[in-house]
Amino acid sequence: MNDKHTIAVLGIGNPLCSDDGIGIRIIQEMRSSGRYKTIDLIDGGTAPDLFSLLDENVESLIIVDALKGGKKPGSIYRLVVTDENIAQEPPVSLHGLGVLDSLKMMKQLDLHRPQVTILGIEPIDTSHGLKLSPLLEALIPDIINAIEEEIRLCH
Repeated sequence: MNDKHTIAVLGIGNPLCSDDGIGIRIIQEMRSSGRYKTIDLIDGGTAPDLFSLLDENVESLIIVDALKGGKKPGSIYRLVVTDENIAQEPPVSLHGLGVLDSLKMMKQLDLHRPQVTILGIEPIDTSHGLKLSPLLEALIPDIINAIEEEIRLCH
């Protein structure tokens, strides 16, 4: 990780399970564009470990993941993780969002923790498959725009 970067985008997901791979796909799209040289773009796979993925220079972390929250497929959720709500149960991530456990542990150990925003995308299909559903495929530009808005809010 380049220690000059203070903002990181972490994609979480399983690209072998259709829409569950949305976080990873977003990271791939952002990397291939070449437009985000001052942002750390991190493929967190299905079990991201913040202790190994982030360094102390990251002040803002934007997490992108499929998230089942009960709204219509393709809905984008924005959740801000704070000390007050870190102990609360979030909507169910397809990975148990172990990131929250890492943040809790970082707080308990009095380690540097970035400001965290989660952008969750309601999936339509999480069955085995290498492609996103047409709905989520079409939403990629909108999801990236939502990430860009979060990046602007970090400055």
